[in-house]
Amino acid sequence: MQNDYIFVYGTLRRACATGAHQTYLAGAEFIGNAKVRGNLYRVSYYPALVLDNAAGTVVGEIYRVSAEQLVNLDVYEECTYPSLPTQEYQRKKIDLSTDAGAVMSAWVYVYQHPVQGFELITSGDFLKA
Repeated sequence: MQNDYIFVYGTLRRACATGAHQTYLAGAEFIGNAKVRGNLYRVSYYPALVLDNAAGTVVGEIYRVSAEQLVNLDVYEECTYPSLPTQEYQRKKIDLSTDAGAVMSAWVYVYQHPVQGFELITSGDFLKA
């Protein structure tokens, strides 16, 4: 069984009250906390990540997931792989830094529509917005 890594920064984080973590990441191995370069916006009850190497950092968590879990996460994010231009998110493989100082490659759901009118989460942390 193939395993992949996923970086989650919003409703899929352990401390988020939506219950999505318990539903979609049950049994996934927590690897650690991490951050990526980008901006985080509040869309509604969920955030949008826009990658930008010149921006601040967005914090989140990395998990090792099975291929089946990754498919279920795509369903949750309403995203196919590869994504369609009409979908809010695209799943993209990026390099990121863990809080332990390691660099690793992981999937992340990146927002692919304009963010005008959305509130910028200046802390980079959806749970501390």
